[in-house]
Amino acid sequence: MHCAMTTTDDLLAYYRRHSTNSNPGTLASLYNAVPDDLPQLCRMVQNTVIHLFWIRGATYGSTLGELKAARRRLCTEFGSSTAEERLRNIVQLQDAPLTEPRTPARRTVGGCRDFALMLVSILRHRGIPARVRTGVALYLDPSRPEDHDVAELWNAVEGRWQMADAQIDDVQRKAMRISLDTTDLDPGLFLTGWRLLDALRSGRIANPERVGFPPANAGLTYGRNKLFADFVSVTGTELPVRAWWGIRTPDRVKAGDGALLDRMIALVRGIDQNDPASLSEALSLAESHPRLRMPTGYAVPPWAPASAWGLPV
Repeated sequence: MHCAMTTTDDLLAYYRRHSTNSNPGTLASLYNAVPDDLPQLCRMVQNTVIHLFWIRGATYGSTLGELKAARRRLCTEFGSSTAEERLRNIVQLQDAPLTEPRTPARRTVGGCRDFALMLVSILRHRGIPARVRTGVALYLDPSRPEDHDVAELWNAVEGRWQMADAQIDDVQRKAMRISLDTTDLDPGLFLTGWRLLDALRSGRIANPERVGFPPANAGLTYGRNKLFADFVSVTGTELPVRAWWGIRTPDRVKAGDGALLDRMIALVRGIDQNDPASLSEALSLAESHPRLRMPTGYAVPPWAPASAWGLPV
């Protein structure tokens, strides 16, 4: 059980501590010589991780076929759930400081959550409150909200939470014609889980059936799933995209879920406002509610599209 939190300092102290997933473990020394500057930190993360769906000859000069030929276990890399696992893969590919330049072919394969988790892991190691947020980005594709994860860190100088997208490097910035500062996103450009579900419920998002991953995980279903993922993230479990249980399990909507979703929205909204009581209650709810609590012995399933992509596991 968690101790009750009564002050904003208590809340910030919670986000300075590592979760199981953000803990670099035995490889924490790799963080000792990383930059202090946030944009430089993001560039360093981009130098160590490459997004699976962006690996093309026309973007980074490497192809999935070339990585497969090099006997890379791409699905295993993509499926790394913890910062320690990812750091181990990074040094296996190139045993050098994280600041050492790496070619795209020497970067570990991941997704948006992995860029965010790496940045959060480094920031927490530095004693900076930080957390992974999941929802949709409104700055990646002008035609639709895009499923995405970002990091959120406490800006002590300005007394606010600051969103940083550690994935968007110069290659992606050019391809998507992004000109804004992705290390300090306007909050209106990224809808976390509760804001997304609230917008879908109220009809503020056009063509909701196109939001998410149609047809099975779209619209209100998708919004519900993103609320779940963001709720468990801010209460200490940064989920890989393929992790499902309880209220996030497809086709298992139960009576009472509506009231639970409303409570989750209220609590995460309170957490966003630095309300320590909301975080205390959210932590207790995440541990105790059968629709939210991670099942005993739960293991993240293998990445489902692996066979379709023909990737080595």
